[in-house]
Amino acid sequence: MKMSSENLKEAKKRALELAGFSAGSRILDIGCGEGDDVARLNEELGMKAEGIDMSLKAVERAREKHPGIDVKLGDGEFLDDYSSFTFDGVLMQDVLALINIPDEALHEAYCVLKKGGKLVIVDRYYRNPDRKKMKAVKIEAARQSVMPRKEGDCEANPTRFVDFRFDGIFYKEPLIAQLEETGYRVLAFEDVGQDGGDGNEETGIFLLTAAKPL
Repeated sequence: MKMSSENLKEAKKRALELAGFSAGSRILDIGCGEGDDVARLNEELGMKAEGIDMSLKAVERAREKHPGIDVKLGDGEFLDDYSSFTFDGVLMQDVLALINIPDEALHEAYCVLKKGGKLVIVDRYYRNPDRKKMKAVKIEAARQSVMPRKEGDCEANPTRFVDFRFDGIFYKEPLIAQLEETGYRVLAFEDVGQDGGDGNEETGIFLLTAAKPL
């Protein structure tokens, strides 16, 4: 279940405030959809934003809605088209939950950020996680991480089981630990909206900003 458009809009607004991007900042929006945010960052805020999305239909629609926009087909797990130290900011807004290998996407974003650049994540998380289930997820993630790979795994494009996400919803502490292991310095984690619940576990919308150290 994706978050409501109104909650996402408010979270994005707050994200820009926290990240402190300014006119001229070069931004990559991963999972940019129809390019509305890319266009707004450029036209209203004077940034140099571009976007990628795995949906060809979304990319084509973005180009129709916003002529001249720099949006192309792309995958957050593979940012090989960009050089290291390219962007002042990378946005993952309501998209990291959908990425098959989220830890790889976090690493790729780290590589293309300039020193001092900011990663912004907006997504859903467990406000009051079931600690027993959380422990079981950690154990299973560790078990799967040492399982031998089989022929055809790459072609199958399987979803990686990680300890910081379950059923498309994130665990706060393990996510922060993963970011720090990747090299980020986490600057802020804010609860920015209600998102209902998942069984007995209440969920909310979080906004996280993290920096690549200078």
